[in-house]
Amino acid sequence: MYEPDTLEVRVLKAPRVLTTQFQVPLDDPLTVRANWEKLLPDTAQARAVLEIPRTGPPLWIDVALDTRVTAQVALTGDALDALASEDLTGLSQQEFVARFAFLDLADLMRRAQVADYQELQAEFPRLYRLHYAQPPPFDPTAPGRTFRLRISALVFPDLDDLAGALRRLVQSRQALDASRPHPDEYDGGAVLAAGAWLAVFPRAATLPNPEPAGLEQQVTDLLATDGFVAAFETTT
Repeated sequence: MYEPDTLEVRVLKAPRVLTTQFQVPLDDPLTVRANWEKLLPDTAQARAVLEIPRTGPPLWIDVALDTRVTAQVALTGDALDALASEDLTGLSQQEFVARFAFLDLADLMRRAQVADYQELQAEFPRLYRLHYAQPPPFDPTAPGRTFRLRISALVFPDLDDLAGALRRLVQSRQALDASRPHPDEYDGGAVLAAGAWLAVFPRAATLPNPEPAGLEQQVTDLLATDGFVAAFETTT
């Protein structure tokens, strides 16, 4: 559900379940967008967005959990150690090249989209220097970060139709993402989806296979390629 940019999850504590719902319907509307534009003799423009209920079979989440998860994380990128700046106003081009020999002035002007050094001074009168240090080692005693985690579980009766199970998971995830707005990013990374997805299979379904543990791992790996988690429960 989350993809941290500069963090790595080291310890994930048990989630705290806040709410539990069973057999939750998914509203998967069909969104239709239309544009109409007229240029001559009078300029006119209109846009419309319509949401039409789908006529296919309804989608259901077997178990929906709203949880809070505490994760202990470590920095994976360099940490900002110091910030300094210098005034370029009184420096000639020769003085700039001598003082900042590690910079390619021509490349700097190209990336700044300026024609010459004088324009660079006018547009960017100060040069900022950032110093990055190695990230600190992971501290297991440091406070964790709390994330909201929506878990949607679909229960399947057997392993006979893995393709059908994967299609149902993908369709349900798309419907949830469309019907449950969520931010695109958070402090530390990107939000991949409106919730995490769990596919539950009966463990008895793996018994006819000579290597049930190997089969479970194959199913787990297959679903993981598309961001789903597989769980196997013993049924009576």
